[in-house]
Amino acid sequence: MMTQEKTEINGATAADSINFATLSDGLVVIKVVGRGNFQNSVELKRLAESMANRAGDFKTRFIMDMYECISMDSTFMGVLASMALRQLKDTGERLLVIRANPQNVRLLETLGLAHFMTIRTSEASPAITDCQFKCTDPENVGRVDRIIHMIEAHQNLCSADSENNLRFESVLKYLKESLDREEP
Repeated sequence: MMTQEKTEINGATAADSINFATLSDGLVVIKVVGRGNFQNSVELKRLAESMANRAGDFKTRFIMDMYECISMDSTFMGVLASMALRQLKDTGERLLVIRANPQNVRLLETLGLAHFMTIRTSEASPAITDCQFKCTDPENVGRVDRIIHMIEAHQNLCSADSENNLRFESVLKYLKESLDREEP
């Protein structure tokens, strides 16, 4: 699986992971299992970029199935913001988030992502068997690259909603100072 973090879901323990299935017409269903966090957000970003950049007749559209996602951190949501904004630009369609729990819906709304995503708490996931889903490969990211990724994700949130500038001002300052300490 992806990370060593273990999460309890409906009484069972599972590793935090990003799973995906590609369907016809450029549709990609992504299941977030456990926590969406700074650790697996790199994998989500690379998956989204590779799917959006692949050649084909159809523009990539994403459905985020959040049924098994118990929480998200701001870095993960910054990657979601980037995905949603790119999809809106490329296809004119909103990224669809389905089966999100109330906490995740609240987070997406509070950070302004609901303005360019469609969020549905009860919509069923497309009929896909578990064997059609693949788990993303773990990403070994160095400390400097991880900090840069986190800065970009938080800048995405600030670009998505100006109210996030104040929310993440201290986080961005800390991350930039961390980067300065890491780079020669």
